[in-house]
Amino acid sequence: MRPVFRLGLLLCALSFTALAPRAAHAQSNGVDEGRTRFTRGIDLYKEGNFHAALAEFRAAYAAAPSYRIHYNLGQTLYQLQDYAGAVRAFEQYVREGGDKVEADRKREVDADLEKLRPRVAQISFTVNAQGAEVSIDEEPRGKLGKEALLVSAGRRRIAVTASGFQTETRVLDVAGTQRLELTFELKPIGGGSSSATRANTTEYPATHPKSRTPFYVGLVTTGVLGAGTVVMAIVASSKHADYQKALDVPNDKQRIDDARSSTKTAALVGDLLGGATLLAGGLTILAFVLTSGDEPANAASATPPARVVIRPVVGPTAAGLSGTF
Repeated sequence: MRPVFRLGLLLCALSFTALAPRAAHAQSNGVDEGRTRFTRGIDLYKEGNFHAALAEFRAAYAAAPSYRIHYNLGQTLYQLQDYAGAVRAFEQYVREGGDKVEADRKREVDADLEKLRPRVAQISFTVNAQGAEVSIDEEPRGKLGKEALLVSAGRRRIAVTASGFQTETRVLDVAGTQRLELTFELKPIGGGSSSATRANTTEYPATHPKSRTPFYVGLVTTGVLGAGTVVMAIVASSKHADYQKALDVPNDKQRIDDARSSTKTAALVGDLLGGATLLAGGLTILAFVLTSGDEPANAASATPPARVVIRPVVGPTAAGLSGTF
């Protein structure tokens, strides 16, 4: 922090009375208010209440403008570490004061500006809305133009708004002497969207789950065929046991032939049912894949889901499945 009180503030306070002759055509109550607020600002500055002093100096300038007040504004903003504000105030003081600024005071202000300028950055704005306004750290800075704005180094909260658009806020860490260029794409109020927003928006049609009926039919068919395979395996085993017993009676050729034929038939049917079970299982898996996911809700414009029809085929000498997709 800089020294809380400087002699220049007292000098400005004493010279404030010189405002009266120059404001001969102004309302006397404005001059009186300006003088009162300026004196109050000096007292608050000496007490270290810089925010209140700043408010009084600004009110004094509004009531009775004088280039001298910019010096006090600069000193106060310097104490508040608003380096950009202090630079603007000191530059305006020198510019408006011109030859009326004492040489010692001019050297003092130039020395302050030399310290302050490395602590500020410049920000240029590009906004998609005309008449956009900006505020920095909740302090309005007016409408944006082509000129860059001075901002103090540090973390800055920048808000850009325009009539009919939503406010966009960003928080940036700004380093001294930087030159930044920021682009703001404000969004319209009321649910509207800019062309850029619409271009990046993809609409998806309504969907509902696909029918899983083919999968369930395949699952039941596979279960039935699997059970039949198990039954025929048991029957084939029983027939094979009868065939082994018939072999124990060598002279009964007819019984041996019948047992052998029954065993072969049961084994063949079991094999066919086993193959049919495997085929049904494969078709069931395929049906599961085809019916997974969603399909468009508008069935008229959507591609119909694949139909899987599975029919068991059992003949006197064969058994299997017939399917269509």
